[in-house]
Amino acid sequence: MALYFIGIALIFGLGYAIFDHQRLKRISVERGDPNICEYARSFDYRQVDTKIMREVWNEVQLCLGNFEGKPFPIKADDLFEDTYKMDSDDLDEVYWAVADRLGIDTESPESNPYFDQVTSVKNLVMFLQNQPKVANV
Repeated sequence: MALYFIGIALIFGLGYAIFDHQRLKRISVERGDPNICEYARSFDYRQVDTKIMREVWNEVQLCLGNFEGKPFPIKADDLFEDTYKMDSDDLDEVYWAVADRLGIDTESPESNPYFDQVTSVKNLVMFLQNQPKVANV
């Protein structure tokens, strides 16, 4: 009896995964080719580190994958939960990967003005921008 419930749960899980993949594929096709210039214009490049913008772009694309042989076209206003259906664990992985790669301090995030406000790609960039850099030892 338990195997039937497990089987049904697996079928629903697989169905949801296929549906979500098709949803992201549709968004990707509608947007066309990835355009980092359009993404970058969403920020004030004089005030925001362009390395952070680029690394967040790259890392989010890695999480979302490729559709029809092209990376997902990220937009700064995309919402992690609503647009990507990305859970907090996946968002944490993006955050840690970018922070590690760029030497951004991950201690005391509570003092960051964007703490508990990271809902979009732009907010993640701004959160990382407002974290201090790790001091060279």
